[in-house]
Amino acid sequence: MTIETACLDLAKYAFHKNPTGGDRAFYKLLEQSTLHTHTENGDLTSMIIDTHFQVNFQGQTVPMSGIGYVASYPECRGNGAASQLMTEILQENYQNETIFSYLAPFSYGFYSQFGYRYVFNQKHYEIRAADFPAGAKTDLTVKRLDFATAQSDLASIHAQSIGNGSLVRGDFEWSYYFDDKKQPYFAVMYNQSEPRGYVIYDFDGMDFIIHELITLDDQAKNAAYRFIASHAGAFEQFVYTAPSNVTLEQDMREPNRAKISLLPYMMARIVNLKAFLKRFPVNIDKQFTIIDTLLPENNLTFGSGQAVTMMIGEFTEFVMQDVILREYF
Repeated sequence: MTIETACLDLAKYAFHKNPTGGDRAFYKLLEQSTLHTHTENGDLTSMIIDTHFQVNFQGQTVPMSGIGYVASYPECRGNGAASQLMTEILQENYQNETIFSYLAPFSYGFYSQFGYRYVFNQKHYEIRAADFPAGAKTDLTVKRLDFATAQSDLASIHAQSIGNGSLVRGDFEWSYYFDDKKQPYFAVMYNQSEPRGYVIYDFDGMDFIIHELITLDDQAKNAAYRFIASHAGAFEQFVYTAPSNVTLEQDMREPNRAKISLLPYMMARIVNLKAFLKRFPVNIDKQFTIIDTLLPENNLTFGSGQAVTMMIGEFTEFVMQDVILREYF
């Protein structure tokens, strides 16, 4: 048995379900990842997958380590293997001058000990079908397309709307999330031949699920709303887990009838502080002293002005105050 197959078996056991998208999606993820494992007497006990992404930060594209599939067999939990692997991953990414690491935590407290800080929220909407914004008739054309046909136009729209802190999607990310992992529906709004917006969506019983809704102008927004609202007769409600800065309620006829909640989401940390400061100098009237108990190379003092001491997680939160995560994972 290969280590990849052994890790797939561990993932199925630890999460008591098949990976979303099945074996194919799991192996696809490994193509852009480093697999970190712990064994005892030749047997696999724990694993973490470190996937190599890029994100937009302050208008620049920088490397990000995405932590996932943190798993151990139950008889091996508490042996320190997960902590050992997390430390190993951070040290490796420091050497590679990776600037950020993101993860979706099973426990915020557990990952805070590794310097991660909660910085991303999601906004969750449950809207009665009759209350979804009606949109308006426009000169735009809406086309429902399969993934292969839509991909280049989806990528063009996404690249023009990327938010601070959000994922930069290349061919791998598009293919993994929307061909291997899940196969949702796609609708693209065109001004003649120019793509101006898209909706990625799915159905779950009587729920119309909006995975992503991105528009580049008001015309595209009205066309997207009108397309979505045209499904109202077939569904009881529209469900949308959106980036935290979305204000769909401002376009609703009766926003008080919607269920809207802010959900804590991903954590992040700066991995290589020197690489971060080289790309993003902090020009404010403070002298920072940073403490990083896992990566002492990050124990730096820089700047001038009022003296401030911060743990690496606190400093990460300080510089990532206005980030959003636009992507559906």
